Amino acid sequence: MELSKTVNLAKELVCIKSVTPDDNGCQDLIAKILEPYGFSIRFISSNGTKNLLAFHGTGAPLTLFLGHTDVVPTGDETTWDYPPFSGKIITKDDGKHYLYGRGSSDMKGGDAAMICAMLEYIEQKPDHKGTIGLLLTSNEEGDAVGGTPYVVEFLKKENIIPDYCIIGECSCDEVFGDSIKNGRRGDLNATIVVNGIQGHAALEQHAKNAVFEASRFISAMLDNPIDNGTQFFPPTSFQVSNISAGTGADNVIPGVCTLRCNFRWNDLQTPEKIEKHVREVAKSCGIDCTMDFREEGKPFLTKEGLLIDALKASIIEVTGITPSLGTSGGTSDGRFIRHLGTQTVEFGPVSNLIHKVNEMVCTEDLDSLTRIYVKTLEKLMK
Repeated sequence: MELSKTVNLAKELVCIKSVTPDDNGCQDLIAKILEPYGFSIRFISSNGTKNLLAFHGTGAPLTLFLGHTDVVPTGDETTWDYPPFSGKIITKDDGKHYLYGRGSSDMKGGDAAMICAMLEYIEQKPDHKGTIGLLLTSNEEGDAVGGTPYVVEFLKKENIIPDYCIIGECSCDEVFGDSIKNGRRGDLNATIVVNGIQGHAALEQHAKNAVFEASRFISAMLDNPIDNGTQFFPPTSFQVSNISAGTGADNVIPGVCTLRCNFRWNDLQTPEKIEKHVREVAKSCGIDCTMDFREEGKPFLTKEGLLIDALKASIIEVTGITPSLGTSGGTSDGRFIRHLGTQTVEFGPVSNLIHKVNEMVCTEDLDSLTRIYVKTLEKLMK
């Protein structure tokens, strides 16, 4: 089977083990592809994070493609059907071909589509109006330290403010083309240490199980949602991502239980409001605990504009599907770009397999994604 340029590049990137924040050569490979087309290329590194910033053309408008080359860990590789960095092309029961491997969906397939779309457009219009840019970071899946927010500060200092930003993250819900994410909720993490009284498992009358206390707190949080959502955003969510307790001995009642919690918050909230809510819930239950909160990113929203109009029209032309606008799902580095005043959207493959064992992406969708990006550039860069 002959693979397209987009799928070949995505396959090559998937075969590079670039677990966050280690780029491991992905951006060097991409730079070598861009250089013959006349891109100005700059590598910006900080705190172990590598960023690639590339521009073609001059003046306005500036359309920036935004992505990341890092991937989440694979977990136990023996649970995968094939090696997770094999870049294998498989055929499923639906008769379609899929690129298999960690990062195929999130988001090396999107990276490849953005890059190949830029190059195809430049081949057609080497003297195009305005500027086409690409920003890739190796620390999107991690804490973003030294990543996109660091580069945004550089852009502000240099007065390089994109007019439009397209992010190739997975945005579609059920079928390719069904959703543009024109915003995302904010991201807030908390460490909550619940205190009990350690004791012998056979003398429960002299102890208080911290896990039971933590479970009471979790139940109370689920019974008291933070909000019910807004016109543009779903409700603020509460999730327990990690839990630890105990001494390792079977006959000891744990005196401490540590919860790692995550909140995805909408435009009704602030980190301060969420923290107040959580503390009030714990107090109402009589939970003895300490809490530490850390904001990871604010919500962002692009309600309307030329970017949404151009992208929506291009999706309809290629897929025949009219996409909805939505803000559900995870956050992205768009939260750092939007606050420059840049019209910012995410559009990429279907999101149902990201971060999972046996992650894969339909190769047909990647080729369609490339065509959509080319058409969008044609509409934006007139």
